[in-house]
Amino acid sequence: MQNWFDDRLMPATNLDAGLRNSIRTSIGYLGVIVAASAALSHVGLGLEKIAIVAGALSVGIGFGLQSIVNNFVSGLIVLWERAIRVGDLVVIGDEQGFVRKINVRATEIETFDRATMIVPNSNLITGVVKNWVRNDRVARVRIAVTLSTAVDPEQVREIMTGAAKAHEQIAKIPAPTTLFTAIDLAGLKFDLICFVDDVETSGRVKSDLHYEIFAAFRQAGISVSAPPSVQVMLQGHAADEVAHAIVDKK
Repeated sequence: MQNWFDDRLMPATNLDAGLRNSIRTSIGYLGVIVAASAALSHVGLGLEKIAIVAGALSVGIGFGLQSIVNNFVSGLIVLWERAIRVGDLVVIGDEQGFVRKINVRATEIETFDRATMIVPNSNLITGVVKNWVRNDRVARVRIAVTLSTAVDPEQVREIMTGAAKAHEQIAKIPAPTTLFTAIDLAGLKFDLICFVDDVETSGRVKSDLHYEIFAAFRQAGISVSAPPSVQVMLQGHAADEVAHAIVDKK
């Protein structure tokens, strides 16, 4: 039945890969239950006897198999709710990667290092999971720079926004924008905010923008870091009286 759904029925529909996997896996679970029930009935174990055996095993399930049952039920919830689907890009703790397979006990996630991370299904239900593509694949790209107070903010905005608008993979709507976020002792701080249509390209696009902005700053004579500072210790007449001051290096 699973092969028939994969080869004949599913290709004729517009269902996404995550929903197809959920249907296929659910059919597999249902088929195992029906086959097991038929086999037990054939050897003379009816539903009443199965209920008695299940009651006897309930104590053992409650203690020894609690985590297994918890992960199994959590896997069913993941498949039915479809908050996490096969092919989604998710972040769990300090790791992120693509969901490759949702099994009975655990979910397989392929990280960017090409390693397979096995995550118990109960962690996906009770823990915090960031799904980059839950509603769409659009992602935000943010580039932050700190420049000297001697720069012209309007020139910086033209350079950073222009670099984003010139990139072919940057979305036109919403349009890229450069925010003047802070003025402090470290210098002037700017944030370039733009969007890409596919989250998988965000890392490469961000790298391209860094190259372009750095080259444009160098050509315009703009330093990409604030002027270095020197720490000076001022010592008074008393040996225990010390003052600290930060003086900009001229």
